[in-house]
Amino acid sequence: MIRFFYSLLVYFLLPFTCFKLIYRGFRQPDYLKYWSERYGFYSTSTKQIWSKRKILWIHAVSVGETKAAIPFIKLFLKKYPRHYLLITHGTPTGRATSIDVKDSRINRIYLPFDTPDATKRFLNTFKPEIGLLLETELWFNLIHQAFQKSIPLYLVNARLSEKSFQLYKRISLLVKPSLQELKSVLAQTRSDAKRFVALGAKNVEVMGNLKFDVLPPRDTYKQSAALKKHLHLKHQFVLLIASSRQDEEEIILQRLLKVQYKNLVTIFVPRHPQRFKDVELMLKKYRVSFIKRSDKKIKNKSYQFILGDSMGEMYSYYNIANIALMGGTILPYGGQNLIESIAMGVPVILGPHTYNFYDVSNEAIRIGAGLRIQTLDELEKVLPHMLKPSSQLKMKKACEEMMHAHQGATLKIVNKIKSMI
Repeated sequence: MIRFFYSLLVYFLLPFTCFKLIYRGFRQPDYLKYWSERYGFYSTSTKQIWSKRKILWIHAVSVGETKAAIPFIKLFLKKYPRHYLLITHGTPTGRATSIDVKDSRINRIYLPFDTPDATKRFLNTFKPEIGLLLETELWFNLIHQAFQKSIPLYLVNARLSEKSFQLYKRISLLVKPSLQELKSVLAQTRSDAKRFVALGAKNVEVMGNLKFDVLPPRDTYKQSAALKKHLHLKHQFVLLIASSRQDEEEIILQRLLKVQYKNLVTIFVPRHPQRFKDVELMLKKYRVSFIKRSDKKIKNKSYQFILGDSMGEMYSYYNIANIALMGGTILPYGGQNLIESIAMGVPVILGPHTYNFYDVSNEAIRIGAGLRIQTLDELEKVLPHMLKPSSQLKMKKACEEMMHAHQGATLKIVNKIKSMI
């Protein structure tokens, strides 16, 4: 009954999704593409082609989930050469994220909005043998439709912050039946597993975090050398503000202008590309010396700041950095993925807000791969300490040890689901 009222609400809101897509399309034009997929309508030829294929379906809503799925995608394609891979997304940036794999068996589309009709058309068209939902993608009608069609659905790399847990508890009448219709919940950590069990999930296992298995793209070191040359970086210390969120750049800039650390260049890389222009205007407002990654010709002169206004180069930015200040941790966004920084051997500075990566953040601090600050005023002491050669060496070693300790989730998950394929 509760799902019925949920469906009524989704149908009521459905007309407004057109306005939402148009509004977002003003800043990110890719939101204006592939609307038929978002509403679950597919051509006759699509139905005919996909009806003859053996399909594994992975839902990776945005950039982080897509990157996390890369090791699994590579292993699956190697292990099952007769199967096709359908990857669904929720955002244009997720769909555009490079997976460093070129294979004609991969197809990427948008997941439809969660109405009973749209999800039914989606599943009837593609008929996947098995489905994997990454992290916390609980779409109640989608899960129910898959359950009715006997399509085993796994929630993999599953995570649930305390904040999300408290939210889901309020709608437990809707959440619990959906969790119990999943084949299994394969959680990142024991803390995540406990929260899912408390919500009513069955068959919960801890598998680890897929993001520890993600390797940098093969050309990262070549590309980062070219990037460093383009930006005229030689012997400077580099502080990377990684995946910064709205309003964080300005308060970080204000603090850094007071620190005045000698020979330090700061690179701002906003989390969302539609905000590149906003950050550029902010830098102009403060009249600081800065350049943009997108500048075709850069004069070889001193500057304090760089705007990393490019997509798909995050690993290259990490590779030229000495320290990464993780975005989303200074203001209460919950934090962005620090594992990429640790994978590149770059120590992290974390603000107080890390609930999206609670366990990973705490371990990074515990073993010495990162430091936590409560306020930006602490940068005045933290930066000189972390930039010491002895500190750099020690913290880079801690990063390497942390990566080795947590790898292997990909193989565990593949072995878990192989009986269903």
